[in-house]
Amino acid sequence: MDGSFSRVDGSRDPGALVRYLDEAGELAPFREADRRLLAQLRLRPGHRVLDVGCGTGEDAVAIADAARVTGLDASATMIAEARRRAAGRGVAADFLVGTAERLGLAGGSFDACRFERVLQHLDDPLAALREAARVLRPGGRVAAFEPDWTSLEVAGGDPAVAAGALDARLRSIASPAVGARLPGLLAAAGFAGVRSWTLPLAGEGPAALRGLRLDAYARAAVTTGTVTAGAAARWLAAAERGELRARATMHLASATRPGVT
Repeated sequence: MDGSFSRVDGSRDPGALVRYLDEAGELAPFREADRRLLAQLRLRPGHRVLDVGCGTGEDAVAIADAARVTGLDASATMIAEARRRAAGRGVAADFLVGTAERLGLAGGSFDACRFERVLQHLDDPLAALREAARVLRPGGRVAAFEPDWTSLEVAGGDPAVAAGALDARLRSIASPAVGARLPGLLAAAGFAGVRSWTLPLAGEGPAALRGLRLDAYARAAVTTGTVTAGAAARWLAAAERGELRARATMHLASATRPGVT
């Protein structure tokens, strides 16, 4: 599907993805996730933090008051936007283009590493977590917040269109169930002291429509012929009238790289 976060720079409108991140960042569940991720990193003055999949840099900028931050993203578009925002706010943070599976950073060079809605877009999330373990110092902390999109349910409107949109969503995301797998993946990557929590994601009406990108996935279902354009239009109109309700389960997990500093 065009507009996937796995290939931002190749989409027809990368700016639309930038705007989506800004809108989604205002949703209460994602603000709560940011708060919990920060708490799990246990930052102290002088700590170095790696924000993998930093997107527009909003979270990296927010953390910069508490630690030295490096943001990394596979998208040059996102990194350019992150640098622009940080410079505009007078925030000292480093932003690099790179891939989560091959960070290209020195081993043991960070005190903490965060992932937020990033691993879902990777074919091999375990490789990314192993890279996080490599670049963390002994005793360093990792925290990740990821969805389980296989848990996403939509009630209201035409169920056939809902099914088509959800199927298009699952097909477009590389690792849609990664949230539920986080504890096992962290352990497999060599981390210790793994802890995990679930966070509900629920919404209705236009906010849920756009926050979950259901409009984009309904259009994708039309493109593949799963649903008709007319049926999709009626379903989206029902969402705009507040007749649709959506819910999913999100997962947050944290762990420590074994060893003594």
